Amino acid sequence: MTAEEYFEIARDTVRRIERHPYMVQAMLSRETCKAQSYDSIGHGSGSTDARTLTDSRMDMEERFRRERADMLSVVEDARAVCRGVRAANPHHSLWGDALELYYIEDMTIDTLACALYISRSQAYIELQRALEWVDSVGIARAKDGMGQAALF
Repeated sequence: MTAEEYFEIARDTVRRIERHPYMVQAMLSRETCKAQSYDSIGHGSGSTDARTLTDSRMDMEERFRRERADMLSVVEDARAVCRGVRAANPHHSLWGDALELYYIEDMTIDTLACALYISRSQAYIELQRALEWVDSVGIARAKDGMGQAALF
């Protein structure tokens, strides 16, 4: 797995964690809607059973509770790699920040550049160099803060 793939997994995990409350809210709002029947006998369409919607929401919430610890572990592991990148590369201190802000805090390149007080192109370069360095030493060694990059 490349460093970029590794950090993309972390970003997707962060997005899932952040999206969860909105998904629950959307499901709750569907539960409170009443199905309207135009059938003279009073039969509903059968497509929106309140119990089925509630059960679906409860199942999704339980599945999320079971997976939450694993998802938080993925994110924390990625943050640990960023700390290791900073520790191993004091002359390239932006690398760990760029990785963490871009992937884990889910910033765009433009927002990353503003946060790091550098140009957009420099932000992209720092991010690519950080990924190349992690690929060169490996994710486990980067997490441990081992290895140092040659000065560019």
